[in-house]
Amino acid sequence: MRSSIRNTLKRPSVMRLFMPVFAPLMLLLLMGQVSYAQAVTGVTEAVAGSSQPLSGTEGSDSDSGTGTKGESTEGNSTEGSSTEGRNTEGISDQQLNDLISTLENEEQRQQLIEQLQLMAQANEEDEKSLDSLTDVLNIESAGSGLASDFVGLLQSWGLSESFIGALISFGLTLLLIGVCVFANNWLAVLFNRRLSKVRSRFHLDKQRFRSVFLLQRWVGYLFGLIFLVYASSRLFTAYIEDDTDYSLPLGSVFGFALTLAVIMFVWTLIWEGVNAFLEVFEHKNRRVKESRLKTITPIIRNVLLFTLSLFAIMVILSELGVDILPLMAGAGVLGIAIGFGAQTLVKDFITGAMVIFEDLLQIGDVVQLGDKFGAVEKITIRKIQLRDLDGTVHTVPFGDVTIVSNLTKDFSYYLFNVGVAYRENVDEVMQCLREIDEELRADEQFGRLILEPLEILGLDQFADSALIIKARSKTLPHEKWNVGREFNRRMKIAFDERNIEIPFPHQTLYFGEDKSGKAPAANIRLLSEAANNADEEQSS
Repeated sequence: MRSSIRNTLKRPSVMRLFMPVFAPLMLLLLMGQVSYAQAVTGVTEAVAGSSQPLSGTEGSDSDSGTGTKGESTEGNSTEGSSTEGRNTEGISDQQLNDLISTLENEEQRQQLIEQLQLMAQANEEDEKSLDSLTDVLNIESAGSGLASDFVGLLQSWGLSESFIGALISFGLTLLLIGVCVFANNWLAVLFNRRLSKVRSRFHLDKQRFRSVFLLQRWVGYLFGLIFLVYASSRLFTAYIEDDTDYSLPLGSVFGFALTLAVIMFVWTLIWEGVNAFLEVFEHKNRRVKESRLKTITPIIRNVLLFTLSLFAIMVILSELGVDILPLMAGAGVLGIAIGFGAQTLVKDFITGAMVIFEDLLQIGDVVQLGDKFGAVEKITIRKIQLRDLDGTVHTVPFGDVTIVSNLTKDFSYYLFNVGVAYRENVDEVMQCLREIDEELRADEQFGRLILEPLEILGLDQFADSALIIKARSKTLPHEKWNVGREFNRRMKIAFDERNIEIPFPHQTLYFGEDKSGKAPAANIRLLSEAANNADEEQSS
């Protein structure tokens, strides 16, 4: 290992120029004695400082070769001593004692020697590959020349070596941020495309879990912005050359951002996972009515959204240093006060929960709540929204609901009250109604809407001017009105064909009868004759 290091130091390579500072700093970084930012700053300062010995060496080479080697050796020894000083200052007494105890122990010393031999072998292989590459591309001379020219150009602008190192670190940080953000976005797009097969397999929505990958991209932007601000603050601190550190507290800011990202990821995964479960459940349980799922699903989502948001806010406040225990106690007292002061609101919640979970009504049902009639458009935990036939929207709080009349629960009946004249044969009318029902059930359009044959209940009542025959037809929910209108149309046509009279409002004048059973003659005069007689009397 010593021979490989000695051979490396003999060659004027770029790595040899960086090695006196780079190796100790990397060792201290691995041992936890310095931070990443300090290591990067030390390496960049080594890059900036290595240009002066390099130029001096080149100049001395042109004058005398022997003196160059001596000066170079002295410079290397000086750098080595300074590096050892840095390394010794960074290593604690406890670590030195551990190293001494390791060397005194025969077994541990043998293990250390074996590890050093493995490192030497790996170093020799790397040097061989590096030598072959540098010989072909002539990287040593090109790299040292570029470094010298670049550093010299920056120093000609009046920039200090510390600022040059910070500037190089800033450029590397920008490059790293760009690469990481691009890779993060590419991975988000790739995972989203790969997940499309899972969506189609489990019959999920096409946009399901898309918010997770969108959040992934925004988290990448957030972390990139944090590191950009940190690098900019380090560059500003190096530029003003002041003892005050204006750099961003990276540890606290990064920790808070990481906590916030984890909270948002957990929130999004739970939200998307529950919605995916509901979609899978809806597909596998097709027997469950769609209207039932439309009623329960929004309520589950609203409750879940409120709960997740509440927990997320509490965790974020806790991370910000806010004591949430007094807030929770205050919220409990406030809830009790609201419960006493808003009893109607509490009643709405309790009644709504009972109505919903007992499945008294669903989205799309036609119901009557008190004097309000219409189709159910929206249900929340507190109110019901109805829309009647002319488009009027009625909002009914659950606290005001005492009776729920559902006209479309499972199935429907259309009730017929058929009125015919007193002179008609009731049996003939009933037979006509049965024939109309058979024709309607045989119809391709209306037959699938009728569940059972027409049920004729019989002669229901004797009205003032008609005999009322009552019947009903069992249909699918929401189809009773379509079936009833078509039945009435066909009934009118059939009654006209059979001369069955449908009574209409009219009056019959009755003048009575004498004892022989004959009606007396009515004294009827036309209005025209009466008017003429009146005119004649006035002229005379």
